[in-house]
Amino acid sequence: MDTITTTLARQWFAEIVAGTKRVEYRDIKPYWSTRLKRVKTPFRLVLRNGMTPPIPVLHVRIDRVTRPTGKAHRGNYALHIGRVLKVEHWDRKRQRPK
Repeated sequence: MDTITTTLARQWFAEIVAGTKRVEYRDIKPYWSTRLKRVKTPFRLVLRNGMTPPIPVLHVRIDRVTRPTGKAHRGNYALHIGRVLKVEHWDRKRQRPK
């Protein structure tokens, strides 16, 4: 399975781990367009939160990528999260890093 790695703010990280956020949005820019052209769906998206070890890391499967037409998300790719594959260095009960 192809893999893309990127960073993510703690709020969104916690929501994906909890299962309340099912779609991750990324700007439609040359950087993301190039990265998404190189992978086939489904692919693994590795999301990192922070810089100082131990870093909370989340592995999710992206089942499809779309370009929403609504005003709220115009100009963004929508990465639809299929399921959470792995969570590292994260306390699910307290919803914060271990």
